[in-house]
Amino acid sequence: MKKPKSIASIFASARESRSRFASVKNSLFSRLSFFKNDREKEKQAFLESDFVNVLSAWGIMGAENVPGVIFCLRLRLFVLAALPLLYAVVAISGLTGKSLLVFCLVAIPCLFGILTTLWRIWVLKHSRFMPFSRWLMAGFGLWA
Repeated sequence: MKKPKSIASIFASARESRSRFASVKNSLFSRLSFFKNDREKEKQAFLESDFVNVLSAWGIMGAENVPGVIFCLRLRLFVLAALPLLYAVVAISGLTGKSLLVFCLVAIPCLFGILTTLWRIWVLKHSRFMPFSRWLMAGFGLWA
């Protein structure tokens, strides 16, 4: 039989959980503010003005390194596509509500990763920066 916890230990666990939640919340808000800072119109215009600015912002040392970066991004695409496909096979074999939920939790971030990787490949292949949202609206770079 399980021994009941004391009230003090329950409150201590609640305080600890609350501090962990606050830490996660602060981390999320700092990441969102960094993301919003990267999307300022001045910074977007700076990146659109010269492709060398894009290379330096993305940590690419020069135009001669672009083919190697594109190769690595294509490998990343393979991994991001293989992960949900492999888990789909596992989820179909189990066919429970939990396995479908976990599949969705894996597939959605992988889909976003695939889209952002395709966008980066498009920018590097065309040597022209286009904001992600505009690239999406242009039909994944097909009509831009």
